[in-house]
Amino acid sequence: MAQKKKIEDAVYIYDAIRVPIGKANGIYKNILPENLAAFLIQKLLTRNNLSNLEIEEIILANAFGTGGNMARYASLSAGLDESISAFTIDSQCSGGLKSVELGASLIKSSSRKLLIVGGMESKSLAPKKAYQSNDERFDTSKEFFTTAKFSPNQVGDFPLLEAAKNVAIKYKITKEEMLIWANDSHRKASLAQENGILDLFVEKIEKNHSDQSIRPGIDLARLATNDLIDRTVSAHYNDAAACILLGNTNSKLIPIAKIIASASIGVHPEFAPEGVIFATKMLFENSEIKMEEVDLFEINESFALIPFIFAKVFGVEKSKINVLGGNLAYGHPFGASGAINLIHLIASLKYKKLKYGLAVIPAAGGQATAVLIENI
Repeated sequence: MAQKKKIEDAVYIYDAIRVPIGKANGIYKNILPENLAAFLIQKLLTRNNLSNLEIEEIILANAFGTGGNMARYASLSAGLDESISAFTIDSQCSGGLKSVELGASLIKSSSRKLLIVGGMESKSLAPKKAYQSNDERFDTSKEFFTTAKFSPNQVGDFPLLEAAKNVAIKYKITKEEMLIWANDSHRKASLAQENGILDLFVEKIEKNHSDQSIRPGIDLARLATNDLIDRTVSAHYNDAAACILLGNTNSKLIPIAKIIASASIGVHPEFAPEGVIFATKMLFENSEIKMEEVDLFEINESFALIPFIFAKVFGVEKSKINVLGGNLAYGHPFGASGAINLIHLIASLKYKKLKYGLAVIPAAGGQATAVLIENI
């Protein structure tokens, strides 16, 4: 009789790194996102003394897409053995965190023992696409597009702005509150940069590279419009990649964190940012750890209102949210953002010497993913 595979209960994070986050048409304007990811894969091997045969799977997220299976391209570019499989996922903004959930599931099922997950994005090199004339989405007034519709009933080209407005109105979040939060995000990110809190988690292609979007001392109120949601309270598009080394119990490697639970959920596309609420509720319905035990929270700041509604619904102190600053300061490289948020959460827990942390991110089309970790 064939012996049954042992179900692995523990999933560990052994390493987690990102590149400095570049502005669109900034430091990575000529670099494929696949090559940013390949650079990080190579660094993970070097940092952890692994051969190109020890990684068993690559799962990377992307939203804009440069065509083809980008994760496979990155894997081969990094010099991993051609026998190692790789696949690319697209759940828009939540993809980087969703890759962690998928990777953890493979490990728990004992299908894999060691893999790399994460995300990559390039606004600079986002392809300009066109529909065939017989496609119902074809529009004679538009020569090309970079993103397709996020839902069949989508109206207009900027559904997320409307969704953010809908949620801000529903939860009575004011523009003034959002501007204060956005300014504070830059302040906290600048302090983190000055104190080198993220240095162990950042690998640079060039020595002079650094996060390009952080603006210490900025007063966004001076740039704000009368619109409830505008660029001052929204994260800007960026270029970056982030990779995380996941595995089961491994005598060779020392873990830095443990994945406790995860959850993904869908919500109404016209209230997409609200997904962070429902993903969090779903996670804690199935977790032995309670919300009250969580020390720090990394809530994606694609819009400034998101951490506000999270704090309001769950009664979380704002001082526990995004302690190193958030996406409003660092930027929002869609497919990589969820993985970056998780990396910043790990760094925050290490810096503060705390135990439990929760990362949550919503996504275009009305989805969200949450991951709960324990600092080791």
